[in-house]
Amino acid sequence: MKIFVDSQGNWQEYQSWHDEVVMNEPNRFKIVEVDTIPHDMVAPKFINGEFVDAYVEVSAEEQQAKEAEQVASEYEAKFKALDDEIIRAEVIDKDTEYADELRQQREALQVEFMERRGEL
Repeated sequence: MKIFVDSQGNWQEYQSWHDEVVMNEPNRFKIVEVDTIPHDMVAPKFINGEFVDAYVEVSAEEQQAKEAEQVASEYEAKFKALDDEIIRAEVIDKDTEYADELRQQREALQVEFMERRGEL
């Protein structure tokens, strides 16, 4: 059985007019011989010589965890920048007043972070 495949793995059963398309654009399309066509996959693609199911169901918990991870990553960079600035103010510049201001900013950032995490 033959299938007509594009460079992204999309496919359809072979029809004679596909020959002309493959001849005109051999880098984008090809005709492949396969044993069977999968009927048990939600969104089958033909990639690297085999059918794979491109549909991946993501649970609400997985989506929420991914969003929480993104928020944590975003705030981690902000916390690190503030912590570095606090250390610089205290140790290098010996400016405790500025370091205290930065600590207040960090506390506000911590509250903001907790609120965003709570929204998820």
